[in-house]
Amino acid sequence: MFEALRKMILPIIIIVLFFFLGMIVLQWGLDITRRGPGANFDAAGMVNGEEISWSTFQRTYSNLYQNERGDSDEDIPISRTQQLEGQAWDQLVGELLLRQQADKYNIVATDDDVYLYLRSNPPAYLRQAAEFQTDGQFDYQKYMSYMADPQAAGLWASIEPVVRADIRKIKVQQLVTEAVHVSEFEVKQAFLDAMETIKVGMVNVRSSSLYETVPVPEKEEAREYFDSHREDFTVEERVVLDIVKSSKQATEFDEERARITAQEIQDSANAGADFADLAMRWSDDVGSSANGGDLGWFASGRMVGPFDSAAFAMKEGEVSSPIKTRFGWHVLKHFGYKNEAKSQSDPAVVKKAHVAHVLIKTRASIETIDQAWNQIDQFHMLAGEEGFDAAADELELEVIRTDPHIAQSRIMQLNGDQEALEWAFSNELGAISEIRETDNDYYVIRLAEKVPAGLAEFEDVESDIQKELRTEKLMRLCRDTINVLHKKVQKGTTLTKAAEELELKYDISQSISRAGGMPQVGSDPKAVGAAFALTTVGQISEPIEYSAGTVVFELLQKDTPDLTLYNDKHDSVFTAVVDFKKRRAYTDWFEHLIAQSEIISNVTGEVRRR
Repeated sequence: MFEALRKMILPIIIIVLFFFLGMIVLQWGLDITRRGPGANFDAAGMVNGEEISWSTFQRTYSNLYQNERGDSDEDIPISRTQQLEGQAWDQLVGELLLRQQADKYNIVATDDDVYLYLRSNPPAYLRQAAEFQTDGQFDYQKYMSYMADPQAAGLWASIEPVVRADIRKIKVQQLVTEAVHVSEFEVKQAFLDAMETIKVGMVNVRSSSLYETVPVPEKEEAREYFDSHREDFTVEERVVLDIVKSSKQATEFDEERARITAQEIQDSANAGADFADLAMRWSDDVGSSANGGDLGWFASGRMVGPFDSAAFAMKEGEVSSPIKTRFGWHVLKHFGYKNEAKSQSDPAVVKKAHVAHVLIKTRASIETIDQAWNQIDQFHMLAGEEGFDAAADELELEVIRTDPHIAQSRIMQLNGDQEALEWAFSNELGAISEIRETDNDYYVIRLAEKVPAGLAEFEDVESDIQKELRTEKLMRLCRDTINVLHKKVQKGTTLTKAAEELELKYDISQSISRAGGMPQVGSDPKAVGAAFALTTVGQISEPIEYSAGTVVFELLQKDTPDLTLYNDKHDSVFTAVVDFKKRRAYTDWFEHLIAQSEIISNVTGEVRRR
């Protein structure tokens, strides 16, 4: 069929399609997220010697950006755009790796494959196309009619390469997972795990409940522990950074400009302009602007302080002067008051106001951002010519020195920008970065110090030791408390009575399964396993120390699965187990594939070699 379609191609349309295959694992954390400022590379990167062009990267990123933004007029924060850039890069790397594997194993998509795929599994972008919908819903019959229509040959021919690429990826996945085997034992065990339920009583002493009773260990105790475990305390290589920032945040000038805009809106409304039109055109409140700024009826106390005060002080028909809140400048129009019952269950009468508003947010102006850029750009140039400190002194900019940081830490002064640390660990002492940015600042960093890995000094680990010692004491107290309880039970006291005597809480769970976890202990495998190991109603477990404390269980009810249902459920359970094992097999394979590949990213400059 597709051979015939290719012969009937009509130069009618060119369709640009962005198709992202929603398979098990494509987007992996390669820690490659962003092109550094000033970079000038011919390609976004390479995967095993094959280029990913900047245009391909930009198309993929733009699609993710538009999907994230949706219909909102709000800008996406810099920190989130960096994440989207990373997702775009990871996605392209995943797509290319799969295509390379398809080439390696000579995997092809035949014409029959393409036809059957389109017929049995219409892609989402086709399901959403207006040509294939009736009353807003995908119309399969209309879709099939298009497939048979020679006049639509251009459409199908333009889609064909994308579909063939998708089919090849699917076949790679099938090749990877075809060896997955599921035994009858695994199916039955999965059935039992899902269907077996228990109801337990428990006394659970969590370390968090005793936190205030155990003080932070004194410095002398921490020092004694440090000295006796000296070899246990090592530190990774760390870096110290010097940071110079230039703020992009709104200035007093920007604040005043927002107030003037709000004042102009008030003047326009008082001069006769339609308030709803003003709100739809000017308001930054995306939740109400489409409705002419109408906020409906609300009682006092529902809005932020200054707004609320004004709303209940105005007269019907009045337009307010600009009101400042933490959200920006508001201009209110009042439509009146009414009294009504607080709720159906509370007949108390409350006064409500009906108000519309225009919100003008205070944003950094283009001039403010340009000024910030010019300042940091001048600093960066001078730092290269005269030195980092001299440039900061000349421009009267503060140099912020950080504490030592390991590679996985978070630098609060840079809003946790992980790329700054990646840059620092890959450069030499004294190196000066390109200009970087966070949501609030432009900044330049200098690698001030590299602290080699080795044995830690006490001052570096003192707080960690104190936390560890305190945790040990808390867990020991949990264990000792439950042991006292358990000894009482062993001497014949019921668990409920023993808990009462020790002023501990005895809780009864709902009916729970292994997969659902347990109240208070969550899904901790040690605790859950101990509870399900109980076989006889009334049986009490040994004290179980788990990640958050110590617990003891009493079996109150155990519902063994009805094995007569096993045959009925067998196929669905088998499918679920197969799917799980295939996902795990594919995940492991894909992770290994990444580890064995040479990936060079000009998005951040990172290189991942075999």
